[in-house]
Order: sequence, then structure tokens, then C-alpha cells
Amino acid sequence: MLLGEIDLLPALGQLFGLSVLAFLVSGTASVGYRWYFREPIPRGLAALFGVAAVALYLNTVGLLGRVIGTPGTDPFDAAGVGVDLLTLLVAFVATVPGRRLGDALRADLASAAGAREVNASVGRALRGVARLSAVELPAADEIEDMQSHDPVPAEVKTELGGKTLLFPRSNREALRDRLVTRLKEDYGVGYVDAELAADGTVTYLALGSRLAGIGLTLGPGTCAVAVEADPASDAGPGDIVQVWTTPNATATAEGDAGEAPSSPRRVTTAELRATAGETVTLVVDEADAAALSPDERYRLVTLPVSARADQEFASLLRGVDETLGVVQIPEGSPLVGTTVGDLESAVVAVRRGTGAIDALPGSERVLEPGDSVYAIGRPDVLRGLEERANSR
Repeated sequence: MLLGEIDLLPALGQLFGLSVLAFLVSGTASVGYRWYFREPIPRGLAALFGVAAVALYLNTVGLLGRVIGTPGTDPFDAAGVGVDLLTLLVAFVATVPGRRLGDALRADLASAAGAREVNASVGRALRGVARLSAVELPAADEIEDMQSHDPVPAEVKTELGGKTLLFPRSNREALRDRLVTRLKEDYGVGYVDAELAADGTVTYLALGSRLAGIGLTLGPGTCAVAVEADPASDAGPGDIVQVWTTPNATATAEGDAGEAPSSPRRVTTAELRATAGETVTLVVDEADAAALSPDERYRLVTLPVSARADQEFASLLRGVDETLGVVQIPEGSPLVGTTVGDLESAVVAVRRGTGAIDALPGSERVLEPGDSVYAIGRPDVLRGLEERANSR
């Protein structure tokens, strides 16, 4: 044998026992990390804990046992090294379910014990004795609704009002990002606009719901239609497809000589939005919607073209925190006389009074009283821009 003689049963026993050890260690590390940092443990860190425990055993108990238990034998023989390497590999695999179980167990325990928040006085004490930042949220009636977004349910504000959340100690910007992520993932909030003071106190909090459905994403002159179709196997949401009729198979099957099978006919070109079995949702021009029949089956053919830039931009914009806002420049505003390049957000257009829109203005474009600035940025950036425009 290449690896020499191996005592199979003890080797299998060691393999199983140390795999269980890696499973338990990674699970315990996941529970502890989740409790301390209030975040899932990174995959690599959980694997490191589990594999390190197994490696510690192999390098001490296992290796020492071979040296002392059987004097005169080579502790680094090929068979022993092969078994150890296989054990480390299986232990690494065992850390994956261990991490998942530990993370799920901690989440269930926290939910059952009501440990998703801590008392405010306890949070303040933790700031001094642990490397934690306790962020206390405003009362429910002080949580604002974000403009341009649907409001969150009142129950969500009630649940969040006055809570104190724990995070790893970090700078203000990182702490804000962690707070936004926590509110989105744990409480189902779509959009968060938060402002933190230097000591981590939340001075402003506004929430919004993420809009659902495709109605608000339809362009002018388009509509969404659901039809029965054979979707192209390589097509996905956002792809441009041709919609073709299918041959009249009924006449052929019945052998009706009086009705010849119809040939395929292209109906329209559409954008694929969603598929559910044989039901396909398409976005088409309003003029082409009447050509699609609910009683007919269609075939979709994917066009070998790249996605349109406007569709790709709209898709990306829907999935990020940035939004489009309009800021009015009143008379006497500090922004009067400044240029577009002086603003912190991306300006896509400026309207002067009730005149025409200046799309994609240059950075040297001077702002004047009565201008309407169309800017893209995070809600807190747009809010700061509006406060700056209206300050005296």
C-alpha cells in the first residue's frame, strides 16, 4: 500500500470523533460571536476555530501517543500523516454545519429570551467595560418617515422605539453602516436614514419601506402583461426577448385537412421581468399589449443584444440606498453663487425657475435663486443638501 498498513477501526473512530469536535467548536464559536457582536460569524473564522481544535489534538495527544505508545516507530510515517490530513479535511467540512447550527441556535435563543435589545442603562455600562458600542434608538414618535418612500408600519416603529442595540466598537461611519444593516436585516426595513453624533447617539432616524412590485418600475408608455409561454432557457429578468406564436398543433393532431397548421409569427419585442412555471411576465409597449392573447401560447426567443444602459441603470438604482431628490434653491440661500461641482451629491439636472431642464450640467454651472437641483445620493446626503440650501 502507498500509505502502509492502517488500523482501520481506530482511524475511523478518530476521524468521526474529531469531526464532531470541530462541529461543536465551530458551533460554540458561532454562538459566542453572535452574542458578543450581534452579527453572524465569518465563515473563515468559524472554520479556523474548528480546525485549530482538531490540529491541536493531532499535534499533542495524537503525535505524542504515537511517540510514547510505540517506541521505535516513525511518528511521521506516510500512513499516519495521510490519516491526519484526511481528518483535517473532514473537520473543515464539519465546521460548515456547525457554524450554521450555532448561528441559528443563537438567533432562536435571543428571540425566545427577548435579547434583541438591552436596557439603556446596561448599554451605557457596557460601553465602559467591553469593546462594545450601545446605540440607543429614538422613541417611536421621534422616528421620521423618509420622503419619496412608503412609510414603515406603525408596529415597526413601536418595536424599534427606545431600543438599545449592541455593536462592535468602531468609528462613527462604520457604526452607522452597522446600524443600517441591522435595521434592514433584523426588522425588514427597506430604507434607513440615520445620523449619529460623535459618541454614537442617534440624533436623527427616518425609515422607509422598500417598494414592491413592478408597477413603479415601468417606463412611460409601457405596461406589464402575463402570458403563457415557453421561456427561453437562457433568459433572465431584464433580458430583451422576441415573442412568437406557436404552430397550430391541434389541427395537425386531429388530421384536419381543411385547416393547415399555422406558421410561427413574431408578435412583438418585450422585456422579460419574471417567470412562474409557464406563466411569463413581459413589459411591452402599450400599443403592442392588445396583440397578446390570454388564450394563446407563445415562444420566447432571446435577442443577442446587451442590456440597454437606461434599464441597467434603473435596475442598479432600485437595489441601492441612493435615491433621487429635488432641492429648491431659495433667495438668500448659501448655495446661491456656488457651482454644481461644490455639491457633495451627483447632480443629474438643474431647472432654472419654470424654464427648461439643463440635463447633466457641468461642474462649473453656477446655481441661482429659484433653481431646482435634481441630485442622486443617500438620503442623509440629500437631507444635508436641503438643510444647507435652506439655512440662513
